[in-house]
Amino acid sequence: MNNDFNDIFDRKQLEQNPFKVPAGYFESLNTRIMENVAKQASAEKSEKPAQAKSVRMHVLRWAAACACVLVVGASAIIFAFKDTETPEVPATAQQSIFTSDDAFNQAADYTMLDTHDMYQMLAEE
Repeated sequence: MNNDFNDIFDRKQLEQNPFKVPAGYFESLNTRIMENVAKQASAEKSEKPAQAKSVRMHVLRWAAACACVLVVGASAIIFAFKDTETPEVPATAQQSIFTSDDAFNQAADYTMLDTHDMYQMLAEE
């Protein structure tokens, strides 16, 4: 196994640098970068739609704010008129309706009568 390792990795190959750089690459790197930056800056200066986009976004924000105000205002008006339209039933009338139904249900549960037995008792009278 040790022999295979030595065959694969030769000492001379490991001592050499496998990466090669083209001649004069780093000497001209700075000038190439500065040229690219200058090209991008001039391209950005020639384009002016950023200001138009800003104006459009400003108008859209105002339109959205107006829509929100309208929705909240309409909801408030509808809610205000909804409360005045409902008729008020006295609490005693509601209690008497519920107490009579509750009393009947409690009596039916107490006597353990089902609907068939109740019909039979009513028919006999």
